[in-house]
Amino acid sequence: MLYQEASAWVLHAEGKDEEATAALRKAADHEDAVGEEQTSIPAREMLADMLMEMKRPEMALAEYQGDLKFNPKRFNGLYGAAQAAEMAGQASKAAEYYAVLVKTCDGSTSERPELAKAKQAVVAQK
Repeated sequence: MLYQEASAWVLHAEGKDEEATAALRKAADHEDAVGEEQTSIPAREMLADMLMEMKRPEMALAEYQGDLKFNPKRFNGLYGAAQAAEMAGQASKAAEYYAVLVKTCDGSTSERPELAKAKQAVVAQK
């Protein structure tokens, strides 16, 4: 599985985006079928990240949402979903994901810029 994921990123770097997303989608579907995370980063989250790099936020949002069903509190998944929603013009959906991210990190002393942005987004919604 790791080889397939790495190969997908190589394909993406070579500009073969359709082949890259197909390879990652296959890995993500396998992980979903197995029912447990096979790597430190879920393949579906990688697919969403790749789609964001390709400037396909609507498709990325769908993949982040799919990943969050299996991995509901992953920082990158929540932040990625919020960013994808923002880029797709879905401000209220972005605000929802930012709020969940802030709640998930409640009590943290993290100074990650992503968390700071999420906190700003939540404050702006009030």
